[in-house]
Amino acid sequence: MSVIYNELQPSNINSTQKVSYRQGNPILNFLIGTQPHLLDAGSVRISGDISFFKDAAKSQPTSADQLSIDEKLAIYSIFEKVTITSQRSRQVIESVNHYGRFMSTYNPYVNSKSDKFSHANELSLSLPNYEAQKLELVDFPVTAHGSNFCVNLPTGFLSSGNMIPLGADSLGGIEISVALAPDAMALYAQNGSTAGLTEAYYELSNVRLHCEVVVPQQQMPSSGEITYNAVSSYFNVINSANAVVNFNLGTSRTLGVFMNMCPSKYLNNMAYNSYATTTPLNSDGSQAEIRSIIVTKAGVRLPFSFNIDTNVKDSPNTTVVDPTLITFARDSIRAGENLRSQVSPVNTNRNYTGATTPLTADGGVMECIGVPFDTIGTGIGEDFSTTPFGIQMEIGLDSDSPNALFLFVHSRQTLMFSSDGIQLIQ
Repeated sequence: MSVIYNELQPSNINSTQKVSYRQGNPILNFLIGTQPHLLDAGSVRISGDISFFKDAAKSQPTSADQLSIDEKLAIYSIFEKVTITSQRSRQVIESVNHYGRFMSTYNPYVNSKSDKFSHANELSLSLPNYEAQKLELVDFPVTAHGSNFCVNLPTGFLSSGNMIPLGADSLGGIEISVALAPDAMALYAQNGSTAGLTEAYYELSNVRLHCEVVVPQQQMPSSGEITYNAVSSYFNVINSANAVVNFNLGTSRTLGVFMNMCPSKYLNNMAYNSYATTTPLNSDGSQAEIRSIIVTKAGVRLPFSFNIDTNVKDSPNTTVVDPTLITFARDSIRAGENLRSQVSPVNTNRNYTGATTPLTADGGVMECIGVPFDTIGTGIGEDFSTTPFGIQMEIGLDSDSPNALFLFVHSRQTLMFSSDGIQLIQ
């Protein structure tokens, strides 16, 4: 087999070749056209240059401005939504909302601290330290093109390892659409002061999508199926000491569920890091500790027949995050795999407040609640196609303080194609 290396511009690029949310270019569309070839899904990358400015006059930020970007994410902070669509039928294959929030938990659980100093720094420009991240990327002197990046897009479909048929009788090519995050979502002031930063924004240039397609030695299949672990997302708000939330997942092979939280006022607010992953916080920034968790299916405890009591329930002054919660979170994200992780006692302790954006070492606070449904990798999981998934949490909220909850679901899906059309089985 021979390999063809493709480099594609966004189909909706403007004449200036500059892209930014502020200037009315919130979406990047890439078309991998119909062709008698196989797309190597894992080869898809987005590259470009990024620059940061603190006002419309394109003044460069300085250390005194405190303008920064999340150190867990770096470039991934600017991606709000990723959608993959079949060009043949316009069938949505996968759509991940709140993509930056997804990556704020996923990324630290699949990359180590050393990774962040090496290849992840070279590709996504991330560093596991909030001050180093700010100095290296946001405050770095603007050149003609800005700082170079080249990142993959972790989604179920693109991370599946599949060879995707692009022929007219199969998917007929695919479209990858990336919605950019608002500037106030991607950027934040480390000291909580937005003075002089209300017009701050990021700008992209030379944006490209790279991928590899394989020329098959045999005739392209006109029918078949593609199985992958899709990612879907949900949103809710909690504001009580006994938080009860239910979600209609609609997935028959649910492999794992994980969630992260932050005060609602953090979102799309440059005074705070919109991608912070904290415990629920009271209005004064104090932690509203999660004392107990119950996971249910149609109101019945599942997969655990017991309450998950955290270590803070009996020891309210402890600063150590419950290792059980960390283990469940890891297994819900990448079940059965022994992978590198950035998670450590430094970034999972409770020695922080949220009066302003919490700033801690080793990549920042990394709170996560996860529920694995397929710990041994069978791919069967749990059926939530017709029954709701529920979670109840006893939380130390003592004030009117809405906290945003982002829930992400891994589920096994099958995309079937033939000359008659395309069907997605969830």
